[in-house]
Amino acid sequence: MGKSYQIRSDFADEILSADIRSKTYEHIEKQNANIKSNYIKVLLDENELGKAKGDYVSIECKDLYDHDIREQMVDAILENLQHMSANMNIKMKKILAVGLGNRFITSDALGPGVANEILVTAHLYAQQSSRMLKGTRNVAVLQPGVMGQTGLESLSIVQSVTALYKPDLVIAIDALATRNLNRINRVIQINNTGIQPGSGVGNHRMALNEDSLHVPVIAIGVATVTSIGAILNEALDQAEINREAILESVYGNKHLDLVVTPKSMDDELKHLIYIVSQSLNRFLHPDFLKL
Repeated sequence: MGKSYQIRSDFADEILSADIRSKTYEHIEKQNANIKSNYIKVLLDENELGKAKGDYVSIECKDLYDHDIREQMVDAILENLQHMSANMNIKMKKILAVGLGNRFITSDALGPGVANEILVTAHLYAQQSSRMLKGTRNVAVLQPGVMGQTGLESLSIVQSVTALYKPDLVIAIDALATRNLNRINRVIQINNTGIQPGSGVGNHRMALNEDSLHVPVIAIGVATVTSIGAILNEALDQAEINREAILESVYGNKHLDLVVTPKSMDDELKHLIYIVSQSLNRFLHPDFLKL
Protein backbone atom coordinates (compact mmCIF):
# COMPACT_ATOMS: atom_id res chain seq x y z
CA MET A 1 0.00 0.00 0.00
CA GLY A 2 1.06 3.57 -0.62
CA LYS A 3 1.27 6.34 1.85
CA SER A 4 -2.06 6.73 3.63
CA TYR A 5 -3.97 9.98 3.72
CA GLN A 6 -3.56 11.79 7.04
CA ILE A 7 -6.55 13.65 8.46
CA ARG A 8 -5.35 16.92 9.97
CA SER A 9 -6.49 18.13 13.36
CA ASP A 10 -5.34 20.82 15.76
CA PHE A 11 -7.07 19.11 18.71
CA ALA A 12 -5.14 16.76 20.96
CA ASP A 13 -8.26 14.90 22.10
CA GLU A 14 -9.18 13.98 18.51
CA ILE A 15 -5.99 11.94 18.18
CA LEU A 16 -6.69 9.83 21.24
CA SER A 17 -7.37 6.15 20.71
CA ALA A 18 -9.38 4.01 23.08
CA ASP A 19 -7.01 1.15 22.27
CA ILE A 20 -3.90 2.95 23.49
CA ARG A 21 -2.67 2.54 27.04
CA SER A 22 0.14 5.03 26.92
CA LYS A 23 2.85 6.07 29.34
CA THR A 24 3.48 9.23 27.32
CA TYR A 25 0.30 11.07 28.26
CA GLU A 26 -2.55 11.17 30.77
CA HIS A 27 -6.21 11.70 29.86
CA ILE A 28 -9.30 12.56 31.90
CA GLU A 29 -12.76 13.21 30.49
CA LYS A 30 -15.50 15.05 32.37
CA GLN A 31 -19.05 15.69 31.26
CA ASN A 32 -22.16 17.37 32.59
CA ALA A 33 -25.53 17.98 30.98
CA ASN A 34 -24.24 20.68 28.62
CA ILE A 35 -20.44 20.63 28.45
CA LYS A 36 -17.80 17.96 27.89
CA SER A 37 -14.17 18.56 28.83
CA ASN A 38 -11.09 16.54 27.97
CA TYR A 39 -7.89 17.05 29.97
CA ILE A 40 -4.69 15.75 28.40
CA LYS A 41 -1.21 16.01 29.87
CA VAL A 42 1.52 15.03 27.43
CA LEU A 43 4.40 13.76 29.55
CA LEU A 44 7.13 13.08 26.98
CA ASP A 45 8.40 14.85 23.88
CA GLU A 46 8.01 11.62 21.91
CA ASN A 47 4.38 10.52 22.13
CA GLU A 48 1.61 8.84 20.12
CA LEU A 49 -0.35 12.08 19.80
CA GLY A 50 2.40 13.93 17.98
CA LYS A 51 1.86 16.93 20.27
CA ALA A 52 4.34 19.05 22.19
CA LYS A 53 4.88 18.21 25.84
CA GLY A 54 2.40 20.10 28.02
CA ASP A 55 -1.24 20.49 28.98
CA TYR A 56 -4.27 20.49 26.65
CA VAL A 57 -7.88 21.12 27.60
CA SER A 58 -10.81 20.92 25.19
CA ILE A 59 -14.20 22.32 26.20
CA GLU A 60 -17.15 21.33 24.04
CA CYS A 61 -20.85 22.22 23.97
CA LYS A 62 -23.69 21.03 21.78
CA ASP A 63 -25.87 24.14 21.62
CA LEU A 64 -24.17 27.45 20.85
CA TYR A 65 -27.51 29.27 20.59
CA ASP A 66 -28.51 28.73 24.22
CA HIS A 67 -27.54 31.74 26.35
CA ASP A 68 -27.15 29.72 29.55
CA ILE A 69 -24.83 27.24 27.84
CA ARG A 70 -22.72 30.07 26.42
CA GLU A 71 -22.33 31.46 29.93
CA GLN A 72 -21.34 27.99 31.17
CA MET A 73 -18.69 27.89 28.44
CA VAL A 74 -17.37 31.27 29.61
CA ASP A 75 -17.14 29.97 33.17
CA ALA A 76 -15.43 26.75 32.07
CA ILE A 77 -12.83 28.58 29.97
CA LEU A 78 -12.16 31.07 32.77
CA GLU A 79 -11.71 28.28 35.31
CA ASN A 80 -9.25 26.43 33.08
CA LEU A 81 -7.28 29.58 32.27
CA GLN A 82 -6.92 30.29 35.97
CA HIS A 83 -5.89 26.72 36.72
CA MET A 84 -3.41 26.52 33.84
CA SER A 85 -1.73 29.86 34.61
CA ALA A 86 -1.48 28.95 38.31
CA ASN A 87 0.26 25.68 37.40
CA MET A 88 2.67 27.64 35.19
CA ASN A 89 3.60 29.87 38.18
CA ILE A 90 3.18 33.06 36.19
CA LYS A 91 3.18 36.47 37.88
CA MET A 92 0.75 38.18 35.56
CA LYS A 93 1.54 41.87 35.70
CA LYS A 94 1.81 42.44 31.95
CA ILE A 95 -0.01 40.34 29.34
CA LEU A 96 0.09 40.49 25.56
CA ALA A 97 -3.00 39.08 23.80
CA VAL A 98 -2.45 38.18 20.15
CA GLY A 99 -5.42 37.76 17.81
CA LEU A 100 -4.16 35.58 14.96
CA GLY A 101 -5.94 35.22 11.64
CA ASN A 102 -7.45 37.15 8.75
CA ARG A 103 -10.31 39.43 9.75
CA PHE A 104 -11.60 39.48 6.16
CA ILE A 105 -12.26 35.71 6.06
CA THR A 106 -15.11 34.74 8.37
CA SER A 107 -13.80 31.30 9.30
CA ASP A 108 -10.40 32.82 10.17
CA ALA A 109 -11.63 36.00 11.86
CA LEU A 110 -11.96 34.66 15.40
CA GLY A 111 -8.59 35.95 16.64
CA PRO A 112 -8.99 39.52 15.37
CA GLY A 113 -12.63 39.55 16.52
CA VAL A 114 -11.69 38.53 20.06
CA ALA A 115 -8.80 41.00 20.10
CA ASN A 116 -11.25 43.83 19.32
CA GLU A 117 -13.26 42.99 22.46
CA ILE A 118 -10.41 42.72 24.98
CA LEU A 119 -10.07 45.56 27.46
CA VAL A 120 -6.74 47.24 26.62
CA THR A 121 -4.92 49.08 29.43
CA ALA A 122 -1.22 49.19 28.49
CA HIS A 123 -1.42 52.79 27.26
CA LEU A 124 -3.04 53.87 30.54
CA TYR A 125 -0.33 52.12 32.54
CA ALA A 126 2.28 53.89 30.41
CA GLN A 127 0.63 57.21 31.31
CA GLN A 128 0.28 56.10 34.93
CA SER A 129 -3.42 56.94 34.92
CA SER A 130 -3.98 55.27 38.28
CA ARG A 131 -7.53 56.60 38.63
CA MET A 132 -8.61 54.55 35.62
CA LEU A 133 -6.62 51.42 36.40
CA LYS A 134 -8.27 50.14 39.56
CA GLY A 135 -9.04 46.43 39.28
CA THR A 136 -7.14 45.96 36.00
CA ARG A 137 -3.90 44.44 34.78
CA ASN A 138 -1.49 45.85 32.22
CA VAL A 139 -2.82 44.37 28.96
CA ALA A 140 -1.76 45.06 25.37
CA VAL A 141 -3.39 43.58 22.27
CA LEU A 142 -1.87 42.78 18.88
CA GLN A 143 -3.44 41.74 15.57
CA PRO A 144 -0.49 40.76 13.33
CA GLY A 145 -2.66 39.77 10.35
CA VAL A 146 -1.47 37.08 7.94
CA MET A 147 1.51 36.90 5.61
CA GLY A 148 -0.66 37.68 2.57
CA GLN A 149 -1.56 41.03 4.17
CA THR A 150 1.77 42.04 5.70
CA GLY A 151 4.44 40.05 3.87
CA LEU A 152 5.79 39.06 7.27
CA GLU A 153 5.55 35.97 9.44
CA SER A 154 3.15 36.50 12.34
CA LEU A 155 5.90 35.23 14.62
CA SER A 156 8.28 37.99 13.50
CA ILE A 157 5.74 40.68 14.39
CA VAL A 158 4.88 39.09 17.73
CA GLN A 159 8.57 38.63 18.57
CA SER A 160 9.25 42.32 17.94
CA VAL A 161 6.33 43.51 20.07
CA THR A 162 7.17 41.02 22.82
CA ALA A 163 10.76 42.26 22.96
CA LEU A 164 9.52 45.85 23.30
CA TYR A 165 6.58 45.31 25.65
CA LYS A 166 8.21 42.56 27.76
CA PRO A 167 5.03 40.75 28.91
CA ASP A 168 4.93 38.06 31.58
CA LEU A 169 2.54 36.02 29.44
CA VAL A 170 1.46 35.87 25.80
CA ILE A 171 -2.07 34.64 25.03
CA ALA A 172 -2.56 33.63 21.40
CA ILE A 173 -6.09 33.26 19.99
CA ASP A 174 -6.68 31.52 16.67
CA ALA A 175 -9.13 29.51 14.56
CA LEU A 176 -8.37 25.78 14.41
CA ALA A 177 -9.23 22.81 12.21
CA THR A 178 -11.15 19.79 13.48
CA ARG A 179 -11.52 16.34 11.96
CA ASN A 180 -15.06 15.99 13.33
CA LEU A 181 -17.82 17.80 11.45
CA ASN A 182 -20.06 18.02 14.51
CA ARG A 183 -17.39 19.87 16.49
CA ILE A 184 -17.14 22.89 14.19
CA ASN A 185 -17.90 26.01 16.25
CA ARG A 186 -18.59 23.81 19.28
CA VAL A 187 -15.18 23.11 20.82
CA ILE A 188 -12.45 25.31 22.27
CA GLN A 189 -8.94 24.14 23.13
CA ILE A 190 -6.59 25.72 25.66
CA ASN A 191 -2.94 24.71 25.94
CA ASN A 192 0.34 25.92 27.40
CA THR A 193 2.47 24.72 24.48
CA GLY A 194 1.78 27.52 22.02
CA ILE A 195 0.29 27.48 18.56
CA GLN A 196 1.39 26.99 14.95
CA PRO A 197 -0.83 29.13 12.70
CA GLY A 198 -2.21 27.28 9.68
CA SER A 199 -1.10 23.82 10.79
CA GLY A 200 -4.60 22.36 10.67
CA VAL A 201 -5.12 23.30 7.03
CA GLY A 202 -1.65 22.40 5.81
CA ASN A 203 -0.35 26.00 5.70
CA HIS A 204 2.27 25.68 8.41
CA ARG A 205 3.71 28.94 9.70
CA MET A 206 6.33 29.44 12.38
CA ALA A 207 5.15 28.46 15.86
CA LEU A 208 4.37 30.93 18.63
CA ASN A 209 5.60 29.26 21.81
CA GLU A 210 7.90 29.82 24.76
CA ASP A 211 10.94 28.70 22.77
CA SER A 212 10.36 31.27 20.02
CA LEU A 213 9.12 34.16 22.19
CA HIS A 214 11.10 33.48 25.43
CA VAL A 215 7.85 34.16 27.30
CA PRO A 216 5.26 31.64 28.56
CA VAL A 217 2.41 31.16 26.08
CA ILE A 218 -1.19 30.08 26.52
CA ALA A 219 -3.02 29.33 23.29
CA ILE A 220 -6.79 29.43 22.84
CA GLY A 221 -8.21 27.92 19.67
CA VAL A 222 -11.71 27.32 18.34
CA ALA A 223 -12.65 24.77 15.71
CA THR A 224 -14.08 26.76 12.79
CA VAL A 225 -13.15 24.59 9.79
CA THR A 226 -12.69 21.02 8.66
CA SER A 227 -11.55 19.44 5.40
CA ILE A 228 -13.24 17.44 2.66
CA GLY A 229 -10.94 14.57 3.57
CA ALA A 230 -12.07 14.66 7.21
CA ILE A 231 -15.75 14.67 6.18
CA LEU A 232 -15.17 11.75 3.79
CA ASN A 233 -13.26 9.85 6.46
CA GLU A 234 -16.07 10.35 8.97
CA ALA A 235 -18.74 9.29 6.48
CA LEU A 236 -16.84 6.15 5.50
CA ASP A 237 -16.24 5.28 9.14
CA GLN A 238 -19.96 5.52 9.90
CA ALA A 239 -20.72 3.38 6.85
CA GLU A 240 -18.52 0.62 8.30
CA ILE A 241 -16.66 -0.02 5.06
CA ASN A 242 -12.96 -0.12 4.29
CA ARG A 243 -12.29 3.57 4.62
CA GLU A 244 -8.50 3.14 4.60
CA ALA A 245 -8.55 1.55 1.16
CA ILE A 246 -10.80 4.25 -0.28
CA LEU A 247 -8.83 7.10 1.28
CA GLU A 248 -5.57 5.62 0.03
CA SER A 249 -7.04 5.29 -3.45
CA VAL A 250 -7.68 9.02 -3.59
CA TYR A 251 -4.53 10.03 -1.70
CA GLY A 252 -2.90 12.97 -3.42
CA ASN A 253 -6.23 14.35 -4.62
CA LYS A 254 -5.89 18.04 -3.77
CA HIS A 255 -9.64 18.32 -3.22
CA LEU A 256 -9.35 16.30 0.00
CA ASP A 257 -7.57 19.22 1.62
CA LEU A 258 -10.19 21.80 0.67
CA VAL A 259 -11.29 23.63 3.80
CA VAL A 260 -14.99 23.97 4.54
CA THR A 261 -17.02 25.83 7.15
CA PRO A 262 -20.79 25.88 7.83
CA LYS A 263 -23.11 28.44 6.22
CA SER A 264 -24.08 29.52 9.75
CA MET A 265 -20.49 30.71 10.37
CA ASP A 266 -21.37 34.43 10.41
CA ASP A 267 -23.94 34.10 13.19
CA GLU A 268 -21.98 31.56 15.18
CA LEU A 269 -18.76 33.59 14.98
CA LYS A 270 -20.44 36.34 17.02
CA HIS A 271 -21.25 33.87 19.79
CA LEU A 272 -17.72 32.42 19.74
CA ILE A 273 -16.13 35.87 19.93
CA TYR A 274 -18.36 36.68 22.89
CA ILE A 275 -17.50 33.45 24.72
CA VAL A 276 -13.74 33.77 24.30
CA SER A 277 -13.51 37.54 24.87
CA GLN A 278 -15.73 37.42 27.96
CA SER A 279 -13.66 34.67 29.52
CA LEU A 280 -10.43 36.51 28.69
CA ASN A 281 -11.60 39.85 30.07
CA ARG A 282 -12.64 38.17 33.30
CA PHE A 283 -9.32 36.32 33.42
CA LEU A 284 -7.17 39.37 32.65
CA HIS A 285 -9.08 41.87 34.78
CA PRO A 286 -10.70 39.76 37.52
CA ASP A 287 -11.28 42.63 39.94
CA PHE A 288 -12.32 45.27 37.40
CA LEU A 289 -15.69 43.65 36.67
CA LYS A 290 -16.46 43.52 40.40
CA LEU A 291 -16.20 47.29 40.81
